[in-house]
Amino acid sequence: MQRYGQSLVFGTATVPDIFTGSVLSYSLRNAVTRQLIPDGNGDNTALALHSAKGELNFEVQVTDGSTNFLDLSTGGRVVVSTLTSGTVLATRAVETWALGQDKRASLAASYYPDFVDTTGALAGTDLNALTPEQTLAFVFPGSKIVYGTAGLGHASGVVHGVTIEQQLSITDDEPSPVGTILGATTHGYLRMIRLDLLASPTVAAPAVQSELIITGAPDHMAGHRIEASEFRFATLKGKRYLVNSIWIPGMVAA
Repeated sequence: MQRYGQSLVFGTATVPDIFTGSVLSYSLRNAVTRQLIPDGNGDNTALALHSAKGELNFEVQVTDGSTNFLDLSTGGRVVVSTLTSGTVLATRAVETWALGQDKRASLAASYYPDFVDTTGALAGTDLNALTPEQTLAFVFPGSKIVYGTAGLGHASGVVHGVTIEQQLSITDDEPSPVGTILGATTHGYLRMIRLDLLASPTVAAPAVQSELIITGAPDHMAGHRIEASEFRFATLKGKRYLVNSIWIPGMVAA
């Protein structure tokens, strides 16, 4: 890429590389909590702006180098190279496969500018976002990206889409006397899968409470239990199965 003429920041070449991929978007929104204080007549007599907290969002196209996608079950702290102060705690990490589209991965996090933590557990980076392996003769060069849902399968039909989402809850400390957030606690890790299938006419829908088994899937898709299973009909479309499943760390020993 070459820039000519006026000087400006163009594209995503200079944004932080939170995990490896072709960066599609990055944003950081800083904000404070607004508290309006009314008087005896119900009119606002004062305004307090406190508890500064930012929202960070990051999305990449998964490439052949994307082998370090974040595992929020090990911790929530994320290092962002352009933020030289404060602490970033991840709240959501998503991977999406869809028929006829390149695979995407994204992250949402909270940014706390008023405290620095260098000892709390970091988010893991041992998830291989590139999986499943693909051999596609119609994608050139076929080794550069994950395309569509090739390599993923299910006994009840053809996989049209899969989304695997990690969620981590955060409870902020009460603001300090000078209106700053000086600490936060991460907890309640959840991992969920949403599966979209073109239904096989001879096979029943995946059963609620059964284990969701997606062949060719990465290891962090294993062990999920189905909490909702739905079939849909629409004019000029094939019958579909929509499946939601969930996993928590306590299920490892189950």
